[in-house]
Amino acid sequence: MEVLADSGTAYDEARAGAGSAPDNLGLDSGMFTKADFSQYGGGFNSANLVDENAKSKAAGGGDSRAILMTSQPSQVGAIWSNLEGGNYVDITKKQTMSMWMYFGPKKHTDGKDFGDGMAFVLQKSSDGANAIAHDGSSIGTGESLGAWGVDDNVDTSTTAGIAATAIQNSWAMEFDTHTNNDSTPGAAAYFDSAVSGQHIAYAYPGDPDTYVKKTKNGLFPFTSDKYYYGMNHQGTKQVDLHDGTWHHLTVTWDPVKFQATCVFNDKNPDGSIGTNPVEIDVPSVKAAEFGGYDNLSDHKLRWGFTATTGSAYEANLIAFESIPSSVEGDATPSITDTTQQKEVTSNGTVNSNDQLAIKYNLKYDSGRDKWSNINAQLVLPENVTYQTGNSSDVIGSVDYGDGQDSEPIYASELTGTNTLDHVLKRNLDSSDRGGPTMATITINGVANNVTTNTDVASVRSTIDSDTLIKDVDMLPFTILKSKPINLVLDKNNISVNPNKSAPITGTVSYVDGTAVKNSDMTVHTNLNGTDLDNFKMSDDDASGNLNFEIPADKLTEDTNILKVYVTDPNGNKTTTSTVKISKRGALALKVDEYSFGSINQVASSILIPRKGDWKIVVDDSREKDSNPWYLSAGTDGLYDSGTKFNGNVIYKNANGIEKILNDSSNTMIASGSKTQDGEQVTNVSQMWNDSEGLLLRSNGSNASGNYSGEMNWVLSDTI
Repeated sequence: MEVLADSGTAYDEARAGAGSAPDNLGLDSGMFTKADFSQYGGGFNSANLVDENAKSKAAGGGDSRAILMTSQPSQVGAIWSNLEGGNYVDITKKQTMSMWMYFGPKKHTDGKDFGDGMAFVLQKSSDGANAIAHDGSSIGTGESLGAWGVDDNVDTSTTAGIAATAIQNSWAMEFDTHTNNDSTPGAAAYFDSAVSGQHIAYAYPGDPDTYVKKTKNGLFPFTSDKYYYGMNHQGTKQVDLHDGTWHHLTVTWDPVKFQATCVFNDKNPDGSIGTNPVEIDVPSVKAAEFGGYDNLSDHKLRWGFTATTGSAYEANLIAFESIPSSVEGDATPSITDTTQQKEVTSNGTVNSNDQLAIKYNLKYDSGRDKWSNINAQLVLPENVTYQTGNSSDVIGSVDYGDGQDSEPIYASELTGTNTLDHVLKRNLDSSDRGGPTMATITINGVANNVTTNTDVASVRSTIDSDTLIKDVDMLPFTILKSKPINLVLDKNNISVNPNKSAPITGTVSYVDGTAVKNSDMTVHTNLNGTDLDNFKMSDDDASGNLNFEIPADKLTEDTNILKVYVTDPNGNKTTTSTVKISKRGALALKVDEYSFGSINQVASSILIPRKGDWKIVVDDSREKDSNPWYLSAGTDGLYDSGTKFNGNVIYKNANGIEKILNDSSNTMIASGSKTQDGEQVTNVSQMWNDSEGLLLRSNGSNASGNYSGEMNWVLSDTI
């Protein structure tokens, strides 16, 4: 029979707790099973699914929002995941259980004590959904929390005897609001003798090593000893539990390490990042603690909560954000600095005015349900501008990674300067059912132009849905103050001779006067639309002096366009400067095969004319009014099988003056000027008549034969 608290105080506290529950999934009664205590002498199970008024369906309540485990003195509650309904921990997969827990106000209005708390339990007990700590028909109350052993029998003389009364094949984490340190045998109130105050701790309820035997000797030889037990708490953390506030708990199962990681107070009731999170270090769980591998052959662990009260009381409530068998999914953040083309690490840096892509990466891992009706309630990093000035502008997108069109995110969806509410138009599903398994939400922004290095704190966003609520903590980073760099080139218009490199010089300087370390500065160049290899400025040059060359073989156009900018190690960037590199025109000479006429043997000196059409062509593509050009020639004569022709190649000008060509010095035979833009072609041989120009003079008789030789031509713009 229940012993009620004064004047409905307990129920009022339960109703206040249920009414203030943070956003949660609500509860499907088919997902949980309320333990049946009838086999333990008809005990009453106080656990119920309740609405925001702490009323169950049976009591006329509405949709279930929480589990009310206890509210009155002398209660025991136990509720377990329904394996048949698909609610369990699959030990072969990553599993996450996140929930809110409430332990009542800081003080009862009637001044009574608080007790005793709740226990989160993973179990493979043969009692299944009816598991509860019990000694025969006596259910464990008070310090047992319904999970640990029952210590009300003064004759139980071994720790194995106590362990046998606990939930078997289990691991449990207690949230204990009442210190039990009464050493009276049979009082069942000594488990907390080694700890003090409200606390969290874990252990293995069915393991004898969890308990410490204490003996109270009989006063007389005929009086038997009496026994009572303490408890070996593991991972103990002292925390305030009953303070009128809902506390968040995240339990993550790692299938590789075979362990559970628990973080308490990792989230505030308003959804923000927890100010004092408590992480409980849990080592790998031995399979033997769950009855061995054979007992785990189906890979399923039942999970749930137990809670008890003794003479003290409290409202113990639980509300869920994620149930692993429904949907197991991740939501992770990332930031890309698109200006610097880099991923921003946690506590990394970006520059003022850098373009940033703020990303939230959703991934469906496993579960029986779709990740459905997903609403991204995003709190964006501060000191970043997302507004475009036009509500219809697209500021981001959702990409499902399945090749289909992405969803646009509009500026109108911003509900504040740094908040955004976007409903995904597609649900995420497991891959074997054909739906997308991921979604990347990207919001584009620009880092503000700050005057001092500015830390941007991590902010928490919520991915809300029908089947899973996930929090995403964006990476913290620092915006570096603007540090402009100037680049001034000495020349922006350069002309170079053919086959000559183009020298580029200039000065790099910080606007604020900071000295430039050349080897820290990276030079970026683009020639005629193609990026060239980046390089560092040289410390061999004076600080800030830019000095490099564009090789001649890369100057492939008559007019080449070079673009140059410089960056420092922090990504500060100069404006881009442009240089026009023009190749000066060249002088070119083309001479076809040529010959002199045939002669009969003669004894006297004669002049032998040219034979056929000679083509001695000067091609001048230099700038107009360039230096005159000069064409010279020389030869060591004509030969036939080693016999030298008796005579010389001569040049005869219009005045009839002859000059002999020899191999010691060239003879100028023509000249010209660049009188027009573009290409100017001169056929020198066409400037001569039959008695002018290059001719062959015989000095007397020669043996018959075919005489030939080599001519050395020199075309230049200097005499």
